[in-house]
Amino acid sequence: MVERCTETFRLNVRDQFGASVIADVLDPIRNQIGLLRSLHEEFQHQSLEIAQVLQEARLFTLAEGFNDGNDSNIS
Repeated sequence: MVERCTETFRLNVRDQFGASVIADVLDPIRNQIGLLRSLHEEFQHQSLEIAQVLQEARLFTLAEGFNDGNDSNIS
């Protein structure tokens, strides 16, 4: 939405004041939103990796507990 608004504004700018609004306000906001989007995507990716590692650890712990229970019955 910010991209569309910025581009629409940019197309209609005819003076130095409008150009300064783009350079000093709209472009920095757009850049910050891009950075936040990138950070969010990286966060989501890392969260998924952590969830997968935790799931593997839980499965390993369950399997180990199951094996320990069987070993005690054999003795």
